[in-house]
Amino acid sequence: MPLEELEQYRAGQLKLRADLEQTNRNYGIDVWISPSQGGVAPKGFERTGWSGMTAIWSYAGLPTISVPFTKIDGLPLGLQCIGCFGNDEALLFWTKGIEQSLSPQ
Repeated sequence: MPLEELEQYRAGQLKLRADLEQTNRNYGIDVWISPSQGGVAPKGFERTGWSGMTAIWSYAGLPTISVPFTKIDGLPLGLQCIGCFGNDEALLFWTKGIEQSLSPQ
């Protein structure tokens, strides 16, 4: 990859992260929640699933945790919790509460 292209991707990463941080501040967001995948886990071990639900957060360098949510046809479906850059411990705190609220009582 040419150095100029790499620098563009790095600059894009920093801009995305800054935009997400500004959105968090503007709207009081502590944690984002989204599906972990576009559907249930794939059967077998040939593939790991579609990265479309995780790619943006990985590109921004944000910490994420997948929480089991339900099963469909015996296959797991999870929710992804996304924290702020550098705030991994806060994400662990929020995710614990989210996981407990999703657990059957």
